[in-house]
Amino acid sequence: MVRRADHPSVAAQRGPLIVAAFLAGLMSGSALSALAIAKDYPFGRLEVFSEALSLIHGRYVDERDAGELVDDAIVGLCRNLDDHSVFLDPQSYRALQEETAGQYFGIGVGLVSRAGLLIIERVVDGSPAEQAGIRAGDRIVTVDGEQLSPLSAEDGLRRIKGLRGSVVRLGVERGEPSELLEFAVRRDRVRTSSVESAFVGEGLLWVRIQRFQRRTVEELRRELQRSTAGKAALKGLVLDLRGNPGGYLKQAIAVADLWLASGHIVSTVERSVGLEREQATGPGTDPDTRLVVLVDAQTASAAEVVAGALRDRSRAILIGETSYGKGSVQQFFELSDGSALKLTTARYYTPSGASIAGVGVSPHVVLGQEPKDSAELSVGELLVRVESLAPWVREDRALSLALALLSDHPSVQGWWKILLAEEASERGS
Repeated sequence: MVRRADHPSVAAQRGPLIVAAFLAGLMSGSALSALAIAKDYPFGRLEVFSEALSLIHGRYVDERDAGELVDDAIVGLCRNLDDHSVFLDPQSYRALQEETAGQYFGIGVGLVSRAGLLIIERVVDGSPAEQAGIRAGDRIVTVDGEQLSPLSAEDGLRRIKGLRGSVVRLGVERGEPSELLEFAVRRDRVRTSSVESAFVGEGLLWVRIQRFQRRTVEELRRELQRSTAGKAALKGLVLDLRGNPGGYLKQAIAVADLWLASGHIVSTVERSVGLEREQATGPGTDPDTRLVVLVDAQTASAAEVVAGALRDRSRAILIGETSYGKGSVQQFFELSDGSALKLTTARYYTPSGASIAGVGVSPHVVLGQEPKDSAELSVGELLVRVESLAPWVREDRALSLALALLSDHPSVQGWWKILLAEEASERGS
């Protein structure tokens, strides 16, 4: 979950006083002694911490920047909390904000580094890069006339991003034998979509959510309306959550709510608040379209909330691998220098009351352990029925099996009944 703190705590309100005394202590070695006297102040030993930090700064064999030492100390504070509570320096925090907001200033390309080459993996629709004529597969060799040494994709994007309205000049190689091309691209706002879809059979729609950004549920509604406009009612929908690392919890709740008419979707337990349940709402619900959800070991956090809710409420069949198992909620607290703390502030539970922390959400059908052949039609025979589809569908066994389960054959309907009956039995035991 990505959420800024709305109400600073008492400790946060004391922050400027603490910081002032602390910085003075870097020189004097006697910081915060006055604060330590206050009976209600729980961090009296900060005087000892200040002494240690001052000694390292002044006496360690190699000179260390004071600001870097403070950052290292904060990193150390988070290290013994949990795997998801971390300190983010200003640059890392800005990058994360861009990623979750679904917009940034740049040219609109996705990069990958392979064998020392910086390759454009994708070009965002409507972006400055697309308008300039840059294509997926182009290899970037110069930025603003400077030859690139081997760079990571992150370093490459950092070089290309910049102020809105400024121009970046890219030299790219295209094709084999390679052709050297020059592009001058004016940086602008780039909006990225977290949702994509395609029809993968008659009346069967595939929808992928890459992560839960600030407008994911709006994008999903638009994508569903666009895909089904003027067409017959959907026979089935495949919701692909593979590789989805999570994001905004409220967006995940809103997505699950699209297919659940009532009842609760997820429970969260926070130290200062206690138990809270998020309920489904009736308006706008699609209770009838058959739904298959694809998950894998990288399906995490908010994506697991959606998968867990749809499974527990017997609304969807899950196919794939057991999900990542991140059953906690993180909140971002901005610090005065633009850095931030990402802290675990709550744990969540699926509608059945189960915690998925370290366990994950188990699919009904694990790849390699498909339903037993029925008397009327085998799994293999069902998969043959999707052979006429696009190659990217045929090569995806999980998606192919999902389409088989969404077919109209009577044996498949038997599978649905068996899988959902087994789940109901497990919850009742």
